[in-house]
Amino acid sequence: MWGPARLVTLLAVAAATHAPGAVAAAAERFVPTDPGFVVASVRQVLPDESLQPLLAAWRADTSVEATAVALASAFIERARTLREPMYFGRAEAVLAPLAANPAAGATLRRLYAQVLQHRHEFAGAEALLDAVVRDAPHDDEARLLRASVRLVRGDFSGARADCAQIAARGGDAAALGFACFAQALAGGGYLERGSGVLEALPAGEGDHDVATRAYLLTTRAELRERGRDIAGAILDYREALKLAPGDDSIRAALADALVANGNTGEARDLLAIDKPSLSLLVRSAALLEGTRRTALVARADSWIALEAARGDKPHLREAAMLALANGDSARALMAARRNFEMQKELADVRVLARAARAANDAPALSELQSWLRETGYRDSVTEGILDDRLRS
Repeated sequence: MWGPARLVTLLAVAAATHAPGAVAAAAERFVPTDPGFVVASVRQVLPDESLQPLLAAWRADTSVEATAVALASAFIERARTLREPMYFGRAEAVLAPLAANPAAGATLRRLYAQVLQHRHEFAGAEALLDAVVRDAPHDDEARLLRASVRLVRGDFSGARADCAQIAARGGDAAALGFACFAQALAGGGYLERGSGVLEALPAGEGDHDVATRAYLLTTRAELRERGRDIAGAILDYREALKLAPGDDSIRAALADALVANGNTGEARDLLAIDKPSLSLLVRSAALLEGTRRTALVARADSWIALEAARGDKPHLREAAMLALANGDSARALMAARRNFEMQKELADVRVLARAARAANDAPALSELQSWLRETGYRDSVTEGILDDRLRS
């Protein structure tokens, strides 16, 4: 889930908590009563031998933080690079028992917060990071993670405070601090000022590492797109994807921009990859027809149903997008509204606008327009959706 959450993938190691309530809530899980119930099909053979020594060290003593962090970090890295969400579950199983300890280290708590954020447990993740920042106010990784969570939740002023402190301190994290500060400004009604901050940042090849450059380009692309420069946004998204070809969030953002620009065929080709994430799967389904579309819709439906059966928080954004693709506007609006209660990234704003318009639901449209006015949030595509509705 990139967007503001792009910050998470740039942090070397991560987190968890000493907030017992959050850990207990994270541990709640669906437990089948039928012994024949299949929750997931998990391969028993590890995909590479490099995990074997990490797993052996952890099994020798599961109470050692260093070995737990090393193994969980490897699982999370594989979850992202291999598009295998099950590895997040394995990371959680390693970290959760230690995260319940009030004396857990900051690195472990940060890593566990990433796991909670992946599961859309945003309140729990923020609570854990609050605790880390209280203990270490200059922990830039924790502040970046918290800023990411706050941006996702639409707390633009809170994110701005964290990002400003990181940028002001300078050092290796300063560029990330300025970029997330730009996002927070743009979310809180200052789109031009946010864009200006990004334009002032050097983004040349020698200025930052590859991951940071991809993040800066993607952030600049999003603000350009929201400000009606879709052609410029597409150029930035393309450059970012070259730097991070395995990042599904950049691929999804580029596909959305291409569709908004009328390049549907190119977007369709861009999304045709092996083992797509749910986010890419529902976008592909919306752009296809006939048996290919039917097959992708069935895969996405099964994915969402499995999440529900496991007791995980569902991907409500993707559920809304899928319902829209199926022409079920009522179901789309229900999912989009529930989703918007939790997260308010660019794609969340747009899917709510589309669902409200498709359902011709005046209260939902009014609520979204009120939020846009109150925050000052601007997006050219959303404005087009709402304007089309008003003209119809």
